[in-house]
Amino acid sequence: MPDARPAGKPTIALVLGGGGPVGIAWLSGLAGGLRDAGIDLSLADRIIGTSAGAVVGSAVAAGLDLATLLTPRPRSTEPPRHNYAPLLEIASLLRAVDQDRDLVLQRIGELALGTDTGDPAAHIERIGSLVGFAGWPETDLRITAVDIGTGTLTAWTRDGAATLVQALASSTAVPGVFPPIEIDGRHYMDGGVRSTINADLAVDHDVVVILEPLAHVYPRTRADRELGAAREISVRPDETAVAAFGTDLFADAALGPAYESGVRQAAPTAAELKEFWPATPATD
Repeated sequence: MPDARPAGKPTIALVLGGGGPVGIAWLSGLAGGLRDAGIDLSLADRIIGTSAGAVVGSAVAAGLDLATLLTPRPRSTEPPRHNYAPLLEIASLLRAVDQDRDLVLQRIGELALGTDTGDPAAHIERIGSLVGFAGWPETDLRITAVDIGTGTLTAWTRDGAATLVQALASSTAVPGVFPPIEIDGRHYMDGGVRSTINADLAVDHDVVVILEPLAHVYPRTRADRELGAAREISVRPDETAVAAFGTDLFADAALGPAYESGVRQAAPTAAELKEFWPATPATD
């Protein structure tokens, strides 16, 4: 992609956080509304996506129609199996701020591997259907997942072992909801178990723009707060959006209201970003 930024302009990292299908809807509405307001998010120097943010980030990078992500999950594949016992334990572990994170991730990985959540191939198909089984874009796109064996963060790129759809499936493999994804002999789960945003992958940029669907639910990790000298702009769901989300991030009925909330929040966000965002390249 040609650089549309004049010399001396800041480098920009765009961070899109997790939030389930409802988070995908809100992020899609926000990104689409920003595009209509003249802010093309694909012009960020780096796009970092976690879980829901990985799906929307890949669609942004590829120039896909974001409205298609509003479509309820395909019914051609088996629905996810919810086992609420591990889900409740996982939620409790994720909210704990005084525990050893390595031990927390190890326990979550054990729960992910030990819970029957269906065929990994079905989840890959489900996620691939959302993005049209697209390939990696030329953009510096980084998709986060957690290696279950080591508990460490993996940031998939076009040069890694995963196809884009495999990377997205691993990043959205919510423990207790979707099965871990095997890639090159190792198992991976949702990057959101390490952090809902993984903003530390943006530390070498001048400006970090964080679109954070679950800011009202999960506190940031220490790494997310240590962005060096970067200017940070955080966009979080407002009260109306939070009400639209409801308590079930997988509820089809919440998709439309969440999307419209994202579209509504795009106007004030665009006003804040226009100061430094690169202009969309002119077309012949």
